[in-house]
Amino acid sequence: MLFNSFIFVLAFLPITLIGYFGINKFGKPEIAKVFLIGMSLWFYGYFRPAYLIILLLSILINYAAYLLLTKKKAAGRKRKALMIATVVLNLGTLGYFKYLEHILKSFAVWTGAEMNIPEILLPLGISFFTFQQVGFIIDAYKGETGDYRFIDYALFVSFFPQLVAGPIVSHDEMIPQFAEEGRKHINAENMSMGITCFVIGLGKKILIADIFAKAVDYAWLTTDLLSPVDTALAMFAYYVQIYFDFSGYSDMAIGLGKMLNIDIPVNFDSPYKAVTMRDYWKRWHITLTRFLTKYLYIPLGGSRKGKVRTYINVLIVFLISGIWHGAGSGYIIWGLSGGIGIILCRVLEKPLDMLKSHKVTSAILWVFNTVYLAVFWVFFKGETFANSVNFLKHLIPAAEHRAFALNKSYLLPMFQTPELDYALKVFHINNSGTRALILCTLYILAALALIVFAPNCKDIMAKFKPKRWKGVVLAFLFIWCFVSLSGVSTYIYYNF
Repeated sequence: MLFNSFIFVLAFLPITLIGYFGINKFGKPEIAKVFLIGMSLWFYGYFRPAYLIILLLSILINYAAYLLLTKKKAAGRKRKALMIATVVLNLGTLGYFKYLEHILKSFAVWTGAEMNIPEILLPLGISFFTFQQVGFIIDAYKGETGDYRFIDYALFVSFFPQLVAGPIVSHDEMIPQFAEEGRKHINAENMSMGITCFVIGLGKKILIADIFAKAVDYAWLTTDLLSPVDTALAMFAYYVQIYFDFSGYSDMAIGLGKMLNIDIPVNFDSPYKAVTMRDYWKRWHITLTRFLTKYLYIPLGGSRKGKVRTYINVLIVFLISGIWHGAGSGYIIWGLSGGIGIILCRVLEKPLDMLKSHKVTSAILWVFNTVYLAVFWVFFKGETFANSVNFLKHLIPAAEHRAFALNKSYLLPMFQTPELDYALKVFHINNSGTRALILCTLYILAALALIVFAPNCKDIMAKFKPKRWKGVVLAFLFIWCFVSLSGVSTYIYYNF
């Protein structure tokens, strides 16, 4: 189920809130948890009920392993072997669904062998709930988990706001919240804060990400027609799309959690405001970085074994990050680009600190960082090296390309939304091409302004004060989003 859908907004969310708090009001907190688990399973299995089998088996197997690890039913080498076997089973399951088809196809291409390769459907969110449970099992082995009941563990894994696209939450920051008495009843401040974050996230997704997505999709379908201007615009469009798509989902997840009095960790801290790659990776997909740091980077030695080993460890972490996102060579290059960026920031730490201390040079660094990100997002979008290079080569002018003028771009009509296009007609701007150019320019400027100057969800919650005018703005934003729901689209990170 999608957050940005009529069934979620009109049916699922009201039923969930009324049912959960209503059951708690009658003094039945355990039944309320079961109800919330049931709603989460409905949310997960809405598109394809078969996915539920995989999720439920994963929960049962990992909880059984947890019991063996923590109830003294396994000791010594057997205990370590159980932990390793459970982690391998989790990662093996992820590998089967996410990478086997790609591996078999690549093998067939390299060898020329004729193979009947089955189509393996990727279960929603399997990367997220797999990593979440891998971390849980490792912590259980280390003795860092509490005495958790099955009902709490099942809710921890299946909790619908963060189930299919993160953030990757930790047991110690989630499970204790489910037991706190003060969180079982409606809290007006949390509810208003949650609605605010949810509507803002909905706006990011529907009114910004989905608009730029139309230009991106068209560009990748007509790559051979792209001029340098088209290509640069498409690169920027994807840079904007993926940010507002994933950031919007994360804001909605936090907002939904707040409505239920559950604090979900912030996954984005205005990463596009960063002026270096090192700062960027402290702000983008924070919980994935946290997971890889705790369970991979530190066990590898972190930064404790000299500079060369540190740089190797950084590259390994970012290589795994790229592979986690997908099997194509483009994901590997994208992942390694992050590691190379971090290493360069470490090597040039002193001069970068000097440049960051001045507004002009800091702005130049921001532009360079933005271009660096936009280029390597192409490899993420292209999925393979060949697709990405074929796209990037259209940045180079060729004789058959049309003029560089923006108003000659193939992509401009993609920015013509009915409501804004009509508003320009009211001002007697009758030329369709002119309206498209104006709307494209406005969308670009609005996106940049929001990226650079707008507060994020964390900032809004820290300074939250309900005011009437804010309610009016929020209501208008929600109505605008609601009437635009007919163009429902999935989230990019649903594919991971």
